[in-house]
Amino acid sequence: MPLLEIDNVVAGYGAGPDILNGIAVHIDADRSYCIVGPNGAGKSTLLKVVCGILRPRSGQIRLDGLKVSGMRPDQLLAKGICFVPQEQSLFSEMTVRENLVMGGFLIRDRAVVADRMTQVLELFPALREHLGQLAGRLSGGEQRMVALGRALMMDPRILMIDEPSLGLAPLVADQIFSTIVGFRQLGITVIVVEQNCKRGLENTDWGIVLELGTKRFEGSADTILDDPRMRELYLGTSVRRGDAR
Repeated sequence: MPLLEIDNVVAGYGAGPDILNGIAVHIDADRSYCIVGPNGAGKSTLLKVVCGILRPRSGQIRLDGLKVSGMRPDQLLAKGICFVPQEQSLFSEMTVRENLVMGGFLIRDRAVVADRMTQVLELFPALREHLGQLAGRLSGGEQRMVALGRALMMDPRILMIDEPSLGLAPLVADQIFSTIVGFRQLGITVIVVEQNCKRGLENTDWGIVLELGTKRFEGSADTILDDPRMRELYLGTSVRRGDAR
């Protein structure tokens, strides 16, 4: 049984048109995933539906075989589904420490919160010297580290990250992705949406390619990078590992 099943889901915003058009995706616990596709393919919308920010108009989402579509974001978070949006989501007038502690707001045991804080700082040692600093004064890369660290405080089963490299210098983006790869060692199933398909697929196991709100094809990251359909659909040029992009 897949860990997460997205079954024939249709979704959109308000009274607007459908963005997702009967999409079907299965997520297994033993893989990391990168969802790619051209602008307007429905990548970010899919993550928002899974985490409960956006309710599906039809179709079902199942976790461990049990229906979870229609649940509130806090209910899904309690079940281990965590979403890190591309938009700035930190409390800018709170310190880094306070932002991280907020990630454990569902945890009653303060000792557990302290243990997870230690784990986060081991993964992001650069944050140690900024714990007392206001989050809004950090660099873009440091803010992304805080956002990921706060998500890890929740001990997620599924961690969905929207555009982790957006707006970051290449070296900083490489550092962020290196840490994301390490999340697998913590038993976390990672789903990344990444506009830079080459970077995203090089750092995950499995690729899912969307077009106009449906899944066009999927396969191992290596296979997706070398698939000629990517040139037609995504960039109009090769996205092989040796390319500059």
